[in-house]
Parts: sequence; structure tokens; C-alpha cells
Amino acid sequence: MSTPTTPPEADGSPSGPVKWYHRVGPGLITACVVIGPGSILTSSNVGAQQGYSMAWVVVLSVVFMLTFMTMGARLGVAAGRSASSVITERVGRWLAVSIGVSVFFISAAFQFGNNLGVHAALSSYVQSDYLIVFFNALAIGFLVIFKDMYKVLEKLMMTFVGIMLVSFALNLFVSGPRLGEMASGFVPSPGDINLAVLGLIGTTFVTTAAFYQSYLVRQKGWTTSDLKSGMIDVRVGAILMALITLMLMFTPATQFHPTYRLQQIITEKGDSQFEANSTIAINLPADSDDYSQLAQSLATEIDPKTKEPAWTVIPLSAVLEANEEIKKANGIPATIGKRGFSSPLEIGRALEPLFKGLGPTLFFMGLFAAAYSSFLVNSMIGGFMLADGLGMGDSPDDIWPRRFTILVLLVGMAVGLYVIIALKGERPVTLIVAAQAVTVLASPLVAGSLLWLTSSRAVMGEHANGPVLKCLGGVGFLLLIAMSIRTAITLIPKIQGMLATI
Repeated sequence: MSTPTTPPEADGSPSGPVKWYHRVGPGLITACVVIGPGSILTSSNVGAQQGYSMAWVVVLSVVFMLTFMTMGARLGVAAGRSASSVITERVGRWLAVSIGVSVFFISAAFQFGNNLGVHAALSSYVQSDYLIVFFNALAIGFLVIFKDMYKVLEKLMMTFVGIMLVSFALNLFVSGPRLGEMASGFVPSPGDINLAVLGLIGTTFVTTAAFYQSYLVRQKGWTTSDLKSGMIDVRVGAILMALITLMLMFTPATQFHPTYRLQQIITEKGDSQFEANSTIAINLPADSDDYSQLAQSLATEIDPKTKEPAWTVIPLSAVLEANEEIKKANGIPATIGKRGFSSPLEIGRALEPLFKGLGPTLFFMGLFAAAYSSFLVNSMIGGFMLADGLGMGDSPDDIWPRRFTILVLLVGMAVGLYVIIALKGERPVTLIVAAQAVTVLASPLVAGSLLWLTSSRAVMGEHANGPVLKCLGGVGFLLLIAMSIRTAITLIPKIQGMLATI
């Protein structure tokens, strides 16, 4: 005998309760926009520089992101209308426009990073400066062709998340992570909270993506009865963010820290003419006799178990003597430079020893998935929030959100082509400084507005923030203000320098 099914409603949808896994989608999409080329670069650099020790920072950042994603999801359902409509009603159109314009400029300014990520992922296999034109055309076609944009977007993001998980997990597994050290990284420790670590927090705790969660749950069709099961979707999205970010951090932590068996030797401040954490990159195969002899001649310690050079300081005399010997001998190149990676392309190439040479291919597959998923959703965040702030629509059915999204795509493509062709891959400093300046103002503004709206019973009713959400949200808001102040302090000299050249 067959099991009876719940009869469908007139529109074809089931009338009975929907399983929790049917709610999954908005949180998954948010995870995709957070994991982009920027987060890949920052997490890889932190892993290469500080090993596993900053894993607790990732967890803390994801906790704050989960907090604000929860607020965004609840706002989208409980308010019954778009976030900007509520802000306009309670404060005025000026605040809604300020948020919309700020988020649009952030999305447009950093969209070129997603273009460069797509280019980096494919440039090792296809030689063309115009690859990103094709993928922007695909994205614009997606916006123009699909009427029910959300359903297609959700399926596409699920595919990209799967590619990222498999690609980055395989590289981590083959690299042979040190599980004991990995576990200890989740215990909070002072460490070196430098700009790279602050960048890691900033690329994981993304308030604009959390705010956009309020739009996604409305597009998904959530109602107040879906909130309880829907929170599982938010947690799934946050867990995926944490897993992918940690895998990206742990792979270079395993490969490049603390020994320099592949490339690196560390120097400490005061022991040489170079800055703290400078490196000597020995451009030789790691298994060659010349490499082994040179590395051991520079080291002040040898690991008694592995018989390989351990984390070490390099006295000035040793550095100079080594370089002189290299020059006099067989021309083996050795260069001095800051530890870490300058681009995702460099990260991929550094993984050549993994998986019988397949390490870079796996990484670039994951990089493409991360860049193109962020590519799509980042542009939608800017386009939809600007249109909503201006009172010109907030639904995929409205024309202006799509138009502004296309504008973000075109700006990102134009800047990307300029960087690839005119600047030969060099980063456009002026645009980056401008984007950082907008972020300094916009991140606390977006977070503060979301915290205020979701804490108001007049807006949220019985779904207003409780004590835990208020407490975590308040701490996260203060963290963003502190980071904005730190960023502003570093920006002032850059802006002064740029003005001096005018």
C-alpha cells in the first residue's frame, strides 16, 4: 500500500509542513559571497605566517557573522517588508540611501577582485586577457534570462560550495596536517594580531552579506512559521564558511610553517638588517642536495627528529655570507622578501608538490568556484541594496535591482581589464584605498542599523533580539568600530601621500 501524500495547493506547492532541509539556501548563498579571492588570500597568508595558531580567530569571526546573519534572516521575515522600507519609515530616506550607496560602492570597488580571481584561476590553462568578459556576459545573461532568479542561484551556489569543499579538502588531506598543532590552534592565544589577521576577520565577518540575508529569505519565501527550522540554514551557512576558511588556512600552515622545508627561512627583528618575518626564498627543488646543503648552512637549529632545519633566526653575517657564496658558486638564486603570498595565483603555484602535481589544479578549481560565486552574489548585494535604498524596488521581479547589479558587474569588469592589461596585474592602489575608506564608514553603519532594527519590538514584535543576540551583536559592533578606526589610521598616510602627488 502506498503512503498517502499531502495534497498540493492550487499553485502546486505542498500544503503540509515543509522539512527543514527545504529551507536551506539563503545561508548557503551568503557563505558563497564571503568565501572569495580576498578571503582565500588573507586566510592563506595567516596560515603561512602564523601556522595553525589563529584558528580561534576564524571561529570567533564566524560566531559574529552567524549572529548578524541570524538578525538578517529574522528581519527579512518579521518585518514583512524590505529593510530599507523599514529604515525609511522609522528614520527617513536619507539613511536608507546612505546605506544603499555605501554598499553599492563597496561591491563595485571590490568586484574587480572577483574578476581577477576568475582570471587567476584560468590563466594558467587558457592564455587570454579577456577571459573575464565571457564570464561577465554569462552573469549578465543570468540576470536577464531567468525570471525566478533565486531558485537558479541557489542550485548554482550549491554546486560551487561542493567544488570548494572537495578541492580544498583534498589539498589539505594530502599535505598531511599536524592534528595536534591544529587542535591547539582553537585555543585562544595572544599571537600576532597584525593587519593580515584583521584582514581575515574583515573578510569573514562581512556585515553587508549578513544584511542581505534579509533579502534572500524573502526571495526564498520564508514566513514567521519558517523561522525556527530556517535557523538551521543560517547555521549550515556559517559552518560552511568556517570549514572552508580553516581548510584554506591549514594547508599553507602545514606546508610552510614553521619549517621552511619548501621555501622559507624566517628572520627575527634585531638579528639582521631585514624586518621581522622577512624570508629567504631559495629557488631550488626542495629534494635537491644543493637545497638541503644551503638550507642547513643558513639554519641555527636542526630538528632532531626530522633532521631538517627548524624555525630559526638568521644573523646578518650568515645572510650576507650565504648570498655571497651563492653568487660566487653556481649562480643559485636566493631572494629576500616578506613571508606570504601576493596573489591567489602565487598560492596555487606554491602547492605544486601536492597530489603528484595536481595540487595547483585542485586549488584553482576551488578558486574559480569561490571567485565566480562571490562574483555573482556580491554584485547582487550592491545592486539590490542600492535600488531598495532609493525606493526603486527590492525584488528580482523589479527592473532596477537587476540594472544596478549589471552596473556593478560592468564596473568590476572594466577595472579588472585595466588591471590585467594596463597595469600587468599590479593592484590599483588608489581604488583600493577608496574602497577601504568607504568600508571604514559603511561596515559599522550597516551593522549598527541591523542591530538596532532587530532589537526593536516595534519592528520585530515577538521576534526581537533576546539578551544573547544583543550582547553578541553589541560586541561585534564594537569590534567593527575598532577595526574601522585601525583601518582609518593606516589610510590617512596613504591618502596624504596620494594628495601630495596631485
